[in-house]
Amino acid sequence: MTAEELMSRYEKVREEEKINGELCLITNPKAKTGDNSKAGGILLVGMNPSGLGQGDAIKDYKDCNDGFGISKHSMMGIYDEKCGYIDLLPFRNGTQTIARDNDEIRYRGKLLCNTRDYIEELCPRLIIFANTANYYWGFNKTKPWMGYTFKKIESPLDGERKKWELFQITGIEPTGVNRNAYKTNLKDTYFLQYRQHKARFGKKVSEERELRFEDIQTIAKFIDEKWEKTLY
Repeated sequence: MTAEELMSRYEKVREEEKINGELCLITNPKAKTGDNSKAGGILLVGMNPSGLGQGDAIKDYKDCNDGFGISKHSMMGIYDEKCGYIDLLPFRNGTQTIARDNDEIRYRGKLLCNTRDYIEELCPRLIIFANTANYYWGFNKTKPWMGYTFKKIESPLDGERKKWELFQITGIEPTGVNRNAYKTNLKDTYFLQYRQHKARFGKKVSEERELRFEDIQTIAKFIDEKWEKTLY
């Protein structure tokens, strides 16, 4: 699915729901993809694009040079060129309040349905979720959203960085957001729970906990050393 095709889906949802608000889609057209016979690459996932801006926009991940983008390009190192990127929700909102309040839940669910389709098609072997609000993935069983199921994996990282939890997707439970799916291309995909370096509620990620390229490489080699060599 191209960025243009995905944006068209988002725009259709916005029109159906009669919602005002700017949309922004960030992807990497050079992202390493996979399928059932070939391992995909690394996918960075954010919550939603920041800023307000004007008009619909499709952006290339390599051109994201704000604080969030710069920190992620640095963190990905030599993997950056082939690293995929997507936000769970495409609406612009720097505070993320619209992504977390109780308004427009159906709108978010319909947008997320199409984001999930894109992620499933990309079929990454490692997802790095750069946000603490992981409930959209299925961690909150009372509101499962995308409905993925997970098992905890012992992280290969040391020290403070070991506190960033590593999981593996074990399957999927049918929900409206995942089109009542019983199968997923992401079975066995690794999922690293992280967040960006900027302060959240006044608490900045300490230097000792910031993920560096060396840490991402350690995780990639832990998953599969031969696969790691295909990431650059």
